[in-house]
Amino acid sequence: MKKAIIQGLALLLCCLLSAPSARAAVRDPEKEHLPVDFSDMEYTGFDAAALLDALSALRQTAASPAIQTENAGTRAELESLYRRILSEVDRLSTQSALIGIRYDANGADQAAAEESAALAELSAQVFDSCYSALRLLLDTPYQDIIQRDAGPDGIAFLREYQELTDRESLLYQEEERLIQAYDQAMAQPIQVTAGGRIWTEKSLSEDASLDGETYREIASLLEQARNRSAGELFLQLVRVRTEIAGENGYSNYADYAYQALYGRDYSTEDIQTVHQAAKRYWVPLESKLMDAGSSRDLRALEVRTRAGGDAILDAIQPYMDRIDPELAETFAFMRNYHLYDIAPGESKLPTGYTVSLPAYGTAFIFDSPYGDYQDYSTLIHEFGHFNEAFHSTEHDLWSQFHIDVGEIHSQGLEVLFTSCARDLFGSEGGRAFCWVTVSNMVSSVLEGCMYDEFQTAVYSDPDKSLEEVNRLFKDISEEYGYSYAPDEEESYFWVDVAHNFQSPMYYISYATSALSALDLWLQSLEDWDGAVDAYLELSAMGMSKPYREAVKAAGLRDIFQKGVMRQLAEGTQAGLSAYLSGADYSFQGRGIPSAGVLAAGGGAVVLIAAGALAGWRRRRTAALARAAETPWEFP
Repeated sequence: MKKAIIQGLALLLCCLLSAPSARAAVRDPEKEHLPVDFSDMEYTGFDAAALLDALSALRQTAASPAIQTENAGTRAELESLYRRILSEVDRLSTQSALIGIRYDANGADQAAAEESAALAELSAQVFDSCYSALRLLLDTPYQDIIQRDAGPDGIAFLREYQELTDRESLLYQEEERLIQAYDQAMAQPIQVTAGGRIWTEKSLSEDASLDGETYREIASLLEQARNRSAGELFLQLVRVRTEIAGENGYSNYADYAYQALYGRDYSTEDIQTVHQAAKRYWVPLESKLMDAGSSRDLRALEVRTRAGGDAILDAIQPYMDRIDPELAETFAFMRNYHLYDIAPGESKLPTGYTVSLPAYGTAFIFDSPYGDYQDYSTLIHEFGHFNEAFHSTEHDLWSQFHIDVGEIHSQGLEVLFTSCARDLFGSEGGRAFCWVTVSNMVSSVLEGCMYDEFQTAVYSDPDKSLEEVNRLFKDISEEYGYSYAPDEEESYFWVDVAHNFQSPMYYISYATSALSALDLWLQSLEDWDGAVDAYLELSAMGMSKPYREAVKAAGLRDIFQKGVMRQLAEGTQAGLSAYLSGADYSFQGRGIPSAGVLAAGGGAVVLIAAGALAGWRRRRTAALARAAETPWEFP
C-alpha cells in the first residue's frame, strides 16, 4: 500500500479542520502546551537539513549487520534519531499551518500562496522519506521504539508501505497547483457585460435601480461566468485524481478517497442506503422546518448577536464550564494566547477551520465572520475541533484522519451548547438559536449526502463535460429538495463550494457526524450527564477509530442499521417541537431536564424564517417538497 494519505494530510492542513489524532484514545496530562502567544509564532520556513541528516543516520545504522543484536548504545542512538525526526516533522507541519493562515488572512498575498504550495509539496516528500526510513526498523529488536507512537495499526501500515513513484509525485504536485489556481480564481472578481455595461457581483449588489427580472438575469450571467472559470479547473482535477486512484490500484477516485485517504469503515455502496433514507425521511423534515411560521425569534436573536471578535468570546466563555471544566480551561488557554483569528478582514478568504500547531502543542482557529449569530455557531463548532487537537497526544507523523468522527467533535459541541442558549440570548433568541442549530444539522445531513452523491457520480464517469456536470448537479440537488437554478437547464452554484475542489468525498462526513450529533442531542434532552459523557468519550478518542466503531464505543446508534435514519428524523422533529413548545432545557451546571420531554407534543410552535437557514445561496424546490411523501404530521 502506498501512503495515499500523505498528500491528503497536506491538503487538509491547509483547507479544512485538520485536527489530527490517531490511535490512542487517552489524554496525556504531561503533554506540553507551550505558553506562546500566536503573534510570537514566527513563520521561518522549513530547512530540511536536520531532518535529512537524521534520516540518513537512521538508514546507516539500520543497514549495519549489528542491527539484529540488542545493544544499549544502538538503542540510545536510534531513540535520539527517532525523536529528532518526530520533532522536525511537527515543525514542518507547524510552519505549513502558519503560512497557510497567513495566506487565508490575505488571499491577495501571492508570495504566501506560493510558499504554502511549496510546503505542501515538501510535506508529501518528507512523509514519504520518513516512512521509508522507519520501515527499516521493523523486524529488528528496536521496533518497539516506533511502536509506542505508531500502535498496531501504524506498524501494519508501515509494513505495507511503498514509496511514492515519480509519477505519483508529479500528480500530487499538479493536484496542488490546480487547487491553488481554484483559490486564486475564486478570489478574483468576475465581470460580465449586459445592457451595454460591465457588471461585477459588487456592482450588481450596489445598484438599487434594477428591477427583479434584470437583476436575476445579470446574477445568472455572473454565476455562469464563475462556473466556466472554476469548472474547467474542476474537470482537470477530476482527471488528475482519477489517475492518482489508478496509480494506487483503485478503479475510481471515490473508492480511493473513502478507503485510502479517509480510512472509513463503510463503502461508497454502503452509503447509498443513507442517501436514499435522507431523501425519504429528511427532505420532508427540512421542508416542514423551512415552511413554518414567524421570524420573531430570529429577530430577537439577531439583536442579541450583533457583536464580533472578543465580544463573542466573552459571551461564550462562561458557559463552557457548564458542559465540562476541562473545556473551560482549554477555552481560556486559547484566549490567553490569542490562538484565533475571527475578526473581519477585507482580503480574508471565505473559509473557516481549525489547524494544529504541533510544535507548540496547541491549535489555531481561523474564521471569516458573517457578523451575526452564525459567528457564535462557527466559533463553538471550531472550538470542538480545537479542544480535540489541543489534547491530542500524537505526533503528526502518525496522525490519521477518521474525519467522520472529527466532525462529531465540532457538531456535537454545537448541539450541547444549545442548553445554554436561552440564558445567553434570552427566551426568544435562545429558541431561535436552538432552532437554527438543529435545523443546520438537518441541512448538513441533506447537503452532505447531496454533495457525496454528486461527487461519486462525477468520479465514476470522469469524462463528463462541464455542461454534463452542471446538469448532473441540478438533477441530484433537486432530489434533495434544493434548486439553485430553477429556470435553467443547468445548475452552476456548485463551484462556490470549495470542498468540491479541495477535498472531494469529504462532504459525507458532515452528514454522518450531524446524524450522530443529533443522536447526542436527543440523548441530552433525556440524560444530560450521559450525553456529556458520551461527547467527552468521543473527544478523548480523537480520530483514532473509524466512524462506526467510534459511535458504537460511545453508545450512539449506527445509522447504517435498518430504521435508524427514520428514528433519528422522527426524534429530531419531536425533540425540537417539544423544545420550542417551552420544555426547559436551560441547565444550571450538569443538571438533568424534566423527564419525558420527547413525549411532549403539540403546543404553539414559533419558528424562524426559511431564509435564515440558507447556509449558502440554496433555494428550495417547493413543488418537490410539497409532493414528498411525509412519514408524520408536523405540529
